[in-house]
Amino acid sequence: MIVVKWAVGQWSPLTYSVWRNWLGMLVLLAFVKRTEGSLRIERRDLPLVVFSALIGIVINQLGFMYATTYTTATTISLVLASIPAFAAITASVLGHERIGARHWAGIGVAAAGTVLVLVGGPGQLDLTSLRGDLLALLAAATWGIYSTLVKPLFARYSPNRVSTLVLCAAVPMLTVVALPQVVHQDYGAITLGGWGALIFSVFFGLVFTNILWFGAIHRGGAARATAVMPIQPFLGALFAFALLGETVSLQQMLGGVVIVLGIWLTRRRPLSVAG
Repeated sequence: MIVVKWAVGQWSPLTYSVWRNWLGMLVLLAFVKRTEGSLRIERRDLPLVVFSALIGIVINQLGFMYATTYTTATTISLVLASIPAFAAITASVLGHERIGARHWAGIGVAAAGTVLVLVGGPGQLDLTSLRGDLLALLAAATWGIYSTLVKPLFARYSPNRVSTLVLCAAVPMLTVVALPQVVHQDYGAITLGGWGALIFSVFFGLVFTNILWFGAIHRGGAARATAVMPIQPFLGALFAFALLGETVSLQQMLGGVVIVLGIWLTRRRPLSVAG
């Protein structure tokens, strides 16, 4: 998050996203080909892969990358703490996991915390900042939904293969959307630090995190895996303060605490698997 926020000062948002996902896809392709020897998938699973790619990569990247343009890294980091709520709701709607009253109460508390974060941002709530806040919320929602959508594929394929196949489906779509920015990007103006940020984001923000993330979902389910995510937003806010000089309001910090409290409430009682 912090690296991306800094990098969009040199890169147009979608150009950065396209090259990051292209390079990450190629690395994951090589990794899965070497470890599994095949990327085959049954024809019946292709629609789910493509739909997951549209939601979890294309729309998610549109929301996330433009959120970094219109709002602060601190706000985005704290809003991303709401991902477990979106994952749990999606898991319930799709029938993957049963969610009890305590879990729904926790989701409600987390939603209240998200509102506190959004209205407690620094400065006045103008059209630009509101747009950024809503785009950050879109990024959180699409990632939570995506993390749940792909779960049925884990019954037939490894998490790494699923992640790679989704990227393979998403990258061409994302490239078409971003093509005007890719063509008009001033590559000569990008500094060594800008290229370094891209490479760092490929390996540490995409490849390694995808391997770890989908492995966790495969073992524990989307709702459980996303439960640890509230740690990341607070670290994101801390690094945004230390490296970007951003400030975080008391109301935003309170909202972050409320989000974590809501997610903690959802973990107080184990979810029972539907079926």
